[in-house]
Amino acid sequence: MPLHLDPLSRRRFLKGSAVLALSTATRGLAGVTGGTENWALLSDTHIAADAALKSRQGVNMADHLRRVVTEILAEKETIAGVIINGDCAYDDGQPGDYTLLLELLNPLQSTGLPIHFTLGNHDDRDVFRTALGEAAGASPIASKHCSVIETPHANLILLDSLRYVNKVEGEFGAEQLAWLGKLLAAAPDKPAVVIGHHYPQVVSGEAIPGDEKARITGLVDSEPFLEVLRTHPSAKAYVYGHSHTWLTKKDADGLHEINLPPTAYVFDKARPNGWVRARLSATGISLELRALDPAHPEHGKARELAWR
Repeated sequence: MPLHLDPLSRRRFLKGSAVLALSTATRGLAGVTGGTENWALLSDTHIAADAALKSRQGVNMADHLRRVVTEILAEKETIAGVIINGDCAYDDGQPGDYTLLLELLNPLQSTGLPIHFTLGNHDDRDVFRTALGEAAGASPIASKHCSVIETPHANLILLDSLRYVNKVEGEFGAEQLAWLGKLLAAAPDKPAVVIGHHYPQVVSGEAIPGDEKARITGLVDSEPFLEVLRTHPSAKAYVYGHSHTWLTKKDADGLHEINLPPTAYVFDKARPNGWVRARLSATGISLELRALDPAHPEHGKARELAWR
């Protein structure tokens, strides 16, 4: 299980199989009851080595993450785990960025709450692995860091969309998409929630995926990725960040797209930032926005999404 901080459970990868076995992934953890399980979803923390650094909107990223950590700690007994969906670091994934990030997350880790990460375009894969040390684990894809969290109600599949450090576009790559397809095929009756940093972006034929001149800010391989999800009805939702916008929508095939708000780096003060409390059940997911500004009109409101 790569890129995670989880003192309570040990994961093992079944060699020769596309399936990651999580023998104790959520068994006995807080936040899991017979009917539902709760997860704290964060994205775009953009933590810099300088704890005083502010975003272009004057927001102190470290302070905002501290506030979110405090809120999650207050609800620890009802949370199964935390997922930080990419752009963990400020700009280009410097060692000091991850040192401060792990320091800010330590109150959660010290209580035994599992923390899982994906990587975005402002992260550096090698630097992050060094920062996590043994906790980084191994990945089934050598060039990426992908993993699975098996829960009572769904398989949470964490993908790596980091293509180039500090360049806006992302990419899953053919090998990771093949691995994703095998996972979905191996568990056709278990709902799957796929999680990655970049959003899907299908462009016209005049834009060439992979070419730096192409007008692509999301996934350069959006079409093959979406085709994998369309082919396997067990894929119920794709959760991403990157645009710093709180948004949910459903495509023609019934697949939900969930765009997480930024936790810390604010593009537009009119948009909410904070975290999302996700309540999984056998039939869908409930998403409650926990805005750091409690006056935001959507703070505390839940969006109910039923599985296709």
